[in-house]
Amino acid sequence: MKKVRKVKLAYKVIGAYLLGHFIIALSILAIMGVGIKTIQENFIHTYTTNALQHIEYFDEQLLDLQELLMYTMQSKSILVITNQYEQLSDYNKVSWKKQAKDDLLVIYGQYKWIDDMGIYISEQDLWITALDWFRPDEAIGKLDKKEGIYFLGDTLYLLETYENQQEYRKGYIKLNQQELVNLMEKMKFNEEAYIEVFLNGEQLEISPFNRQEENKSYREIIVKSKLYPLEFRIYVANQLIDFGNYFYVLSIFSLILLCFITIKFAKYLNAAIHRPLQHVLNHIENMNTNNFEEEIKHEGTDEFEYVTESFNKIKNLLESYIKKNYEQEINMKQMELSHLQGQIKPHFLYNCFFNIANMCKTYDVDKIEQMTLGLAKYYRYITRTDHKFVKLEEEYEHMKNYVAVQQIRFEGRVEIDIDALPEVLKSLHVPRLILQPVVENAYKYVFEKIESEGKLHIRVKEQGNFMLIQIEDNGQFIGLEQIDSLRERIQMGKEPITGLVNIKKRLNYINEKNDIIVDQGELGGLAVILKVWIKD
Repeated sequence: MKKVRKVKLAYKVIGAYLLGHFIIALSILAIMGVGIKTIQENFIHTYTTNALQHIEYFDEQLLDLQELLMYTMQSKSILVITNQYEQLSDYNKVSWKKQAKDDLLVIYGQYKWIDDMGIYISEQDLWITALDWFRPDEAIGKLDKKEGIYFLGDTLYLLETYENQQEYRKGYIKLNQQELVNLMEKMKFNEEAYIEVFLNGEQLEISPFNRQEENKSYREIIVKSKLYPLEFRIYVANQLIDFGNYFYVLSIFSLILLCFITIKFAKYLNAAIHRPLQHVLNHIENMNTNNFEEEIKHEGTDEFEYVTESFNKIKNLLESYIKKNYEQEINMKQMELSHLQGQIKPHFLYNCFFNIANMCKTYDVDKIEQMTLGLAKYYRYITRTDHKFVKLEEEYEHMKNYVAVQQIRFEGRVEIDIDALPEVLKSLHVPRLILQPVVENAYKYVFEKIESEGKLHIRVKEQGNFMLIQIEDNGQFIGLEQIDSLRERIQMGKEPITGLVNIKKRLNYINEKNDIIVDQGELGGLAVILKVWIKD
């Protein structure tokens, strides 16, 4: 009876061990299947992210060109030809037309996206173009369309019109086809993909690309322009699916082999593995309590001698890895801090240059000097990349310098009230560029839209263990619901990694208690409050 019981017990152990291995193997297959799917999704996500970044860049370029074309249609030379052409002598007519053409040539030479550009003056029934004297591009000459983007022949054109009760002008920019091809090549990401472009739902034949190969499956990725009716469809070879099929075949074969090996060695494993394994598990429990000092010792020359030696090596590697990972985490935070700080870029330089140009025409030397010195201070400060943190006094002065430059631009349209910085706070160290971007938002989203009676108040005070800096405007363009939505996006980190979320992240790296608060201010506009811990 005892012998029979031993036999039954042995088979029970074999059956349990075999069942356990089946469950483990099936679990591994399931996990690996999820892993393959995750890799495929990440693969597609990488393609999509790359394409979206390039199409956002494309939108920015087109928007800049559209604004530039509108500005050029209101230049001095175009206005003279429009309104004074009949009163000019023949010499002055030619001279002003040449001046207008030279203006277009300067722009043409500065922007790689421009292949040609021209402006039509309806009052004189006259074309001024960059590459020809008075003849527009053949594809655009007879086109009677409003502003927008159009595909004519084999090229994209950007159209813009300027119209009021007395004047009508239209202009075009012929986009450089090679630049568009280069952009599409970058969106493809690798040679396995091919790309199609659609405008208003119609496919454009811009340049030959790789076409779909037979006996190959593809995944379609669609990205759309946010500003223009353009759509890019990227077709990526679905190689990961093929790899997944090979994986499942290999997994089935491995499972069969595992069953065979398990049956052959079940008895030996049942008798020889439990005690050494328990010994290993005890040491694993010690490792869970961060005890890495004691090593496993095994007497014998069987496989567990190798297991224990390997375990000791892994334990030492794990201890080293934990230390390195901790150091790496600190380094990564420092790198991310530098990256976030570097993302803040000036948005007003373009307008400042135009203001300086206009002041040059009126010989306003004093204001030109003030603005150029202010810009010099501004760029000297933001390009100090070797200093991640500065004294609050320096950051405050940088913000005041920015306000001074903007006040020259806005010429009394904005009333400024800035508190003096208390002496006890001047030496407080803070990240660079946490105040000026908030003020810049007020000018960009409020004061740019109003003609007079703008107000900007900046208050500084201590409240308990915190310093509060409040930047408030009187803009009427944001309501309570929008403020609530902005507050939620800042707290959740859903805003793109610039602006207020950028500032909040950099403040949090110093101290998790730091925060940014947005609310409706006493002036009726948006109030942004920077809350900085100062009592450590």
